[in-house]
Amino acid sequence: MHPLNPDSTLLIENLGKKFCRNLKRNLFYGSLDVAKTLLGIRFDAARLRRDEFWALEDINLNVRRGESIGIIGANGAGKSTLLRLISGILSPDKGRITVRGRVGTLIALGAGFHPHFSGRENIFLNGAILGMTTRELEERYDEIVRFADIGEFIEAPVSAYSSGMRVRLGFAIAIHSSPDLLVVDEVLAVGDANFMKKSCERMERMIRDDGVTALVVSHNLGTIQRLCARTLTLQKGTMAFFGDTAEAVSRYYESALGEKPFYRPNTGGKKLTHHQDCRLTLYAEDFEVLDESGRSTDSACTGSGITFVVRVRNSLPEPVKVPNVYILILNSQLTDLHTVFRLDRALAADPERTVGKSTTLACQVPCWCLAPGDYRIIVKVGSEEEGVYDSALVEAPLQVKWSKDLVRNSSVSYKDFTCFMPARWEFRD
Repeated sequence: MHPLNPDSTLLIENLGKKFCRNLKRNLFYGSLDVAKTLLGIRFDAARLRRDEFWALEDINLNVRRGESIGIIGANGAGKSTLLRLISGILSPDKGRITVRGRVGTLIALGAGFHPHFSGRENIFLNGAILGMTTRELEERYDEIVRFADIGEFIEAPVSAYSSGMRVRLGFAIAIHSSPDLLVVDEVLAVGDANFMKKSCERMERMIRDDGVTALVVSHNLGTIQRLCARTLTLQKGTMAFFGDTAEAVSRYYESALGEKPFYRPNTGGKKLTHHQDCRLTLYAEDFEVLDESGRSTDSACTGSGITFVVRVRNSLPEPVKVPNVYILILNSQLTDLHTVFRLDRALAADPERTVGKSTTLACQVPCWCLAPGDYRIIVKVGSEEEGVYDSALVEAPLQVKWSKDLVRNSSVSYKDFTCFMPARWEFRD
């Protein structure tokens, strides 16, 4: 076992936690383990018994002071179990967790709240659970109530609170407990947009100015990318990846598109990651972005023209009718869909046009209206009605920049909009 470094807040070594699928056997195992412990009988907690499985296995982390770590993964990957182990709610079956300082925890909706106590009474109850003294709670009471923003409901029983109100109160208490380690689960997603913005800004200040270490679990990858420099990706209870957040998110999406995504060779175009569940009788074989001069590019300019070129391959022995083709433009985290370009219905319905071995389609966009940033592209072949033959993620992101003409003719004060709409001014008098 290694001691905790002076600049570290959390050290996890070979951590493992197991559960039992059978309720009766789980109760029996629990009683047996307690009895053996009381009698001083040693037993191998790292050995799996009948119906047991590892919810987490061989987790190793060293988190520095003032660092924010994201934790992502599919449902059932072990994210919440890991946070409960770190918070002391669960005990590990093998390995070791070392924490320096006070832990502020928000891992379950209303955890630690008494439903029949008022919000004011629960502030003192929950604060005591987090290790705060009565004096600390009295000094910070007004600040907690102001941040929670639940107004006159502070004297109402918590059972009358909405889920969002309980989250606001719980988060307000947690961040005012002066934690050295702040543990936040998905519960923040229950809050409204304004509260989410306020909470993220507060966490950023705590990490930057107070040296607070944060562990953040969220399915909102935009939040993870905003708050966390490094991210842990869990897959079936094991560490699939731990490192740079951008790479972690990329690997997570690759996993979401298929355990073993395959690549089809392209001739001069970008590689495409195809969803493993699609039939691929018709599929996007190649994809290319062209600038206004017709040159292949990975970037575009706001206010300028752009062309998407898709080559659709037919793997069937006979020609088929032209399928629906969609080009989806999403943000870099693939969480927000900005726009969709669909093959014109008249072209797709033309009975004289079919797909033999392959066909190439060009989608011309005369004016790119999305603001600068990095975007991701998904090409879909087929529709829900006819069946989705292929769904492919373009490997290279599309980088959008300012066009020189747009910068020259626009005020430098307004560069934070998300959508550019070309317009023409004229006098009407």
